[in-house]
Amino acid sequence: MPDLIIKNARIVLPDGIVEGGIVIEGGRIKELRKTSNLPDSGEVIDAKGNHVLPGLIDAHVHFREPGASSKEDWKTGSSAAASGGIATVLDMPNTEPPTTTLENLEKKRRIASSKSVVDYGFHFGASNENMKELNSLAGGVASIKYYLGPTTGNLMINNDAIFYEGLRVLANKGILATTHAENAEMIEYFTEKLQKDGREDPIAYADSRPPICAADAANRAIFLAGLSNCRLHLCHVSTSLEVLLIEKHRKSQQLTAEATPHHLFLKREDFKKLGTYAKTNPPLRNKEDRKALWNGITIGAIDIIASDHAPHLPESRERGIWNSSAGVPGVETLLPLLLNEVNKRTLSLEKVVRLTAENPAKIFRIKNKGMIAEGYDADLTIVDMNEEFTVKNENLFTKCGWSPFDGYKLRGKPIKTLVRGKVIFEQGYINEIPGMEVSYV
Repeated sequence: MPDLIIKNARIVLPDGIVEGGIVIEGGRIKELRKTSNLPDSGEVIDAKGNHVLPGLIDAHVHFREPGASSKEDWKTGSSAAASGGIATVLDMPNTEPPTTTLENLEKKRRIASSKSVVDYGFHFGASNENMKELNSLAGGVASIKYYLGPTTGNLMINNDAIFYEGLRVLANKGILATTHAENAEMIEYFTEKLQKDGREDPIAYADSRPPICAADAANRAIFLAGLSNCRLHLCHVSTSLEVLLIEKHRKSQQLTAEATPHHLFLKREDFKKLGTYAKTNPPLRNKEDRKALWNGITIGAIDIIASDHAPHLPESRERGIWNSSAGVPGVETLLPLLLNEVNKRTLSLEKVVRLTAENPAKIFRIKNKGMIAEGYDADLTIVDMNEEFTVKNENLFTKCGWSPFDGYKLRGKPIKTLVRGKVIFEQGYINEIPGMEVSYV
């Protein structure tokens, strides 16, 4: 007998939008039917003609716990995700302690299982010292993350030999490698030079990490992954140079890439308005780079959009451009920004689904997620494409309490989020139903 029926829905499938209903049983999608042919048993949600998307998968979040729960924790972060239509998150390893040992991974699992209201998975961190851990890892993680440049936390790989040896281990295990690709030596050189020149303006930070820093590191990562036959995913691609590299190599090796909303919708000129609140790694780029990212989405060089949700409290963002924390929150605004683009006719809903649900599930091999199809988890996001609203800091669920998109007027909003057939977000409220760790195929 069905547990839940969704009727009067416009269901977004990979090959188009169909009108009808969804029958849910045991937390899974049992079947899709025309609304007139739905069973008359079980709880009923009337979608009222709104669109139903697969619950989004945000493959790149920093929920800060353990170690920095004053900025965010699994309860606040997952609530923010749910309010943004996200049903599954994959958390990055640069917590404190970092997720570079099996013991620390289990610690993070216990925290997430007790607090998260969305489903979740974890990226495992590579370091200069944990090759033994990588050799003993038997799966159960979304990827192994390699930090090739300095960012929040202390996980930077500073030797390409270690990177290459790790990639060979992962290739033998069939585990994906993800990278934060920036050239650390270049960043150190440019930063020192700018500071000697007395640069204190916010744009100085973007100048300390110019596009060549990202492109050079991405090029090395692609080369070494190709030699080792390891699957590689480039996180937060931000430059036209990287898009060219991806387009050149993606057909000859196992290469995928992501872009973030802040690199798609903001640009370096926004430093003038946002100041240190625009500081992020890699930094905001110019109009030409942003245009290249959108073109990368069109041609398939960019496979997914992920938030890189990196919350910091306001007091850590007001210490001058060199000493302020880097990173911006984004789980709550990712989908509304994209829905607004759909209304502007620069994206289709089908494309949004591929970028935020279907492709993340494929790349990270997440079982039973990412599609509205029989047998899949009933992770669903109902969106009202006509609802207009203004992003306001005071309405956010994230603990850091601010967004670089504060004041943006958008059209299109998630109004209900379901995880495995349970409503976890509706009408601005969170239903605290425990999330579960994802499985991989």
